[in-house]
Amino acid sequence: MSILFGHPSGNPNSYNVAMGYLEVGLLECFCVAWMPSTKTIDVLKGFRPLRPFGQRLERRLFSPLSQAPKVQNRVGEICRLVVRASALSDAQASDRANRWASNRASRWLMRTMARESHRSAVIAVHAYEDCSLWQFMEAKRLGKRCIYDMPTCYYAAWEKIQSELLQKYPDWFPDNWSTTADDRRLEQKRQEMTLADLTLVPSRFVEATIREVHPQKDIALAPYGVDVEFWAPGPTNKPPGPLRFIYAGNVSVRKGVPLLIEAWSRAELRDAELVLVGHWGLADSKRRSLPPGIKWFPPCSSQALRDRYRGSHVFVFQSFAEGLALVLLEAMACGLPVIASEPSGVCEIMTAGCGFVTPPGDLDRLVELLRWCDQHRDELPAMGRAARAQASLCTWSNYRSLVTQAVSKLL
Repeated sequence: MSILFGHPSGNPNSYNVAMGYLEVGLLECFCVAWMPSTKTIDVLKGFRPLRPFGQRLERRLFSPLSQAPKVQNRVGEICRLVVRASALSDAQASDRANRWASNRASRWLMRTMARESHRSAVIAVHAYEDCSLWQFMEAKRLGKRCIYDMPTCYYAAWEKIQSELLQKYPDWFPDNWSTTADDRRLEQKRQEMTLADLTLVPSRFVEATIREVHPQKDIALAPYGVDVEFWAPGPTNKPPGPLRFIYAGNVSVRKGVPLLIEAWSRAELRDAELVLVGHWGLADSKRRSLPPGIKWFPPCSSQALRDRYRGSHVFVFQSFAEGLALVLLEAMACGLPVIASEPSGVCEIMTAGCGFVTPPGDLDRLVELLRWCDQHRDELPAMGRAARAQASLCTWSNYRSLVTQAVSKLL
């Protein structure tokens, strides 16, 4: 018996699910658009015009799966990535290209997994939100199990949260933001959840958003891990200069960046700066009028982000709707204390002494904590060491074990 598993593009948690199944002899094959080899990446990086493309693809490398059975779509994925790259210079065109590319990847995955689910050894299929429907329907027709992976909060909760944020931050959403939900996509989400025999979630926050609509669902908690060898502190002494707060992720309303910017202005810290790293997903006017002390940088490589963590003192993450943000674990592993909101998944990974948990949208509390860090700079190194120690307990090995144990009970 074996499990058919797939993800449209690949990310650390999906790679570790595939590896977990491989370790216990359950992986039939991993359906993923493209996992380029180290040799391919080196060739791309060696050709100057393609070097940025090669650097972006480098995050898809995962050597433990190099010999794992896979079904890929190399040509289609290359075409998809080229379309996305060609539209980067125009915000609206980039958004359209990203949506098109995402839909194309999801449809390829569903079509491929529906076909591969006919393999005689397959007893279950495992896929993710928005790219599970066709293979789940086929699996049910064949009498096979469906394992659903929910990396973030259930759509019904996000619809409610988004409505509240639109009223609170109407001027912060980008001009091309669509508030009209795609009925077909929402229906797909509903059908996927209905068909699922087991749903995997990274945090209790995600579980709670599902149980509001599906109270009887079989749900298993499996918090993500972090590579503590790569995400590690730098030199013992931080570089000289101001107290540095850092945020990483999409710079958007959903991630709580307007709240963070407002709190920063109210805190009125001296000799301090806030760095935002990630894709700009707010109104362009907000980027042109950032308050003093705030700097924005576009997405960067993992190595560059690690360097930014190492040069910072506190990580701040105030998401309104999340699952378990990998950046939290990465920052903690690099020795940063964190100020994070409850929906970020921080309650699954953080203990007292390595940071602070805030209620979502609590401006006063966030201002208070920014000021506390400013006034207690000498306490931050010890908190950072505690954060590193706690992150070291959140291993990908533990994550793989939790997933395979939960799935084994289903089979």
